[in-house]
Amino acid sequence: MDIWAVVETDLSASIDGLPVTFESSQLGRATKGTAIAFLGKAYLFQQKFSEAEAQFVKLTTAPFTYALNPSFAAQFATNNSGTVETVFDIPHKWNGWGVGNQYYMFGGQEAWGGQASHSGRAQEYGFNDWNNVLMSEAALASFKYVDEGGAAYVDPRAFDTFYGDAASGGDTDFCNKCGGGAKPYPFASEGYTWKKYEYYEDVENYGGPASEINSQVIRYADILLMLAEARIEQNNLGSALALINQVRNRSGAFQYTTLGSQDNARKLLRRERQIELCGEQTRWFDLIRWGIAKQVLNTEKQIQLGEQPFEDKHVLLPIPQLEKDSNPPVATDVANGWN
Repeated sequence: MDIWAVVETDLSASIDGLPVTFESSQLGRATKGTAIAFLGKAYLFQQKFSEAEAQFVKLTTAPFTYALNPSFAAQFATNNSGTVETVFDIPHKWNGWGVGNQYYMFGGQEAWGGQASHSGRAQEYGFNDWNNVLMSEAALASFKYVDEGGAAYVDPRAFDTFYGDAASGGDTDFCNKCGGGAKPYPFASEGYTWKKYEYYEDVENYGGPASEINSQVIRYADILLMLAEARIEQNNLGSALALINQVRNRSGAFQYTTLGSQDNARKLLRRERQIELCGEQTRWFDLIRWGIAKQVLNTEKQIQLGEQPFEDKHVLLPIPQLEKDSNPPVATDVANGWN
């Protein structure tokens, strides 16, 4: 609780001290909206739902002008710098092969004078490149569910999230903007792989970490869904329904007419976050916040690996041995290196 108090104090001070916007040359700096978003998220993690709601609501009104990007795909493409949806992102810039070691993922950006500011994400996710970050079976399955009439449904966001076969809803071709036109995605050999944060619509392959696609840390769709979550937890389901439908409408997903019970509303909201924010490094923290990480991940791993490896300690961060050796009071509070 002491740590959360510090977080709240620091973020509140940041809200008071930061501007609403920066000039274009300063894009990437945290703004007043960034601090408000993270304060709301801090409240949400503590289950202070009314306080979280109050912060998120601020971002939906003046002086803030956040809105959903009309194109879901464009929010993760090469032109995604400073869009109307971005609350906070990490700008990336490719400086060419001649400046330092461009393979930043092997460490040391600061030691290279800040030159390695590009992103290797497109390469790491790319089916024609390293392809060492893959779609999970659970993520793929989330895009298939039933509509309110009980009919099988494939969420349209599948098309902009991954490449796959027609039945999956994923994009079945790539290189649409390349010379010579689109190429069929080689699903038989590659399976399901990421389209989000890729630029295979523009080039067939690139082989190196040359991506300038900005990394989304928090965006307006996330804000709307967290606001919906805060309201669901206060049993304000009608207002939450409108927020969830606002996010779904952008991608052409069907509109819910009801969220049902509070428990059912939670389930729909959680699926919505899994689909909308797929591949944006939010799922783990959502599962921890909801207190269901062990249950969900062991169920998934049982199907995938035939085992349940998640232990209670895995919701905690390990304490480095050096900290225990150099700080005796810490060492006395640590049990088995985990808490």
